[in-house]
Amino acid sequence: MRIAICDDELPMHDLLKRHLDSYARKRNLSVMYSDYTGGKELLAFPQDLDLIFMDYQMKELDGLETARKLRAARIDTPIIFLTGFPHIVFDTFEVNAYRFLVKPVDPEKLAAAMDGLLSDQSTDQYIVIKDGDLSRRINIDDIIYAEASDKYCFVRTTEEGFVYKKTLAEFESLLPEDRFFRSHRTYLVGFRHVVSHTETMIVLDNQEKALISKLKRTPFKKAFQDYIKRYHFANRC
Repeated sequence: MRIAICDDELPMHDLLKRHLDSYARKRNLSVMYSDYTGGKELLAFPQDLDLIFMDYQMKELDGLETARKLRAARIDTPIIFLTGFPHIVFDTFEVNAYRFLVKPVDPEKLAAAMDGLLSDQSTDQYIVIKDGDLSRRINIDDIIYAEASDKYCFVRTTEEGFVYKKTLAEFESLLPEDRFFRSHRTYLVGFRHVVSHTETMIVLDNQEKALISKLKRTPFKKAFQDYIKRYHFANRC
């Protein structure tokens, strides 16, 4: 597993590596590290990585702006933010961060994040759907939203948009309930891609918007908060 650590405090690199080495021994996992002390350095030497640990606060270019530039360059490597300020979890939605860990990093919370990442990267992370004579294999994390269109539905992923020739309800049945929500009779959204929401609208990380019906407003808020606790705040100290 190829892991980059981007943090302007070198002692943090050493501490994180000790925790990761311990985790790797228990999971029989091979790990290689790349060290960066700033966002500009990481951006100047992009590599084929499996995971990036990113300090949220760094000199010159902070972690969030570095992540923005990586995503703009279509680098979708999972990012785990390191921070002393738990409230930044909402900012990290913008760059589709995988999770965040509060400093000083707790080994058990780090292990839980790593277990989640490895599980998400398994074959269960994909669905296969028919598209005419072809079959599409889609990473669940890449699905931003689906919108009903007559008897079919339009699916927007991070790579493309396409028409799925079955109903929105049928498409919804293929996806995990705790990571997607039917916010309106015509919209199904992926929590991973939700940046913010109002009483009537959901803003997604590709700048598109989805509707929330009046009846779905309260259930959506609760489900979204549960998702945040499950996939992000699970790593708080």
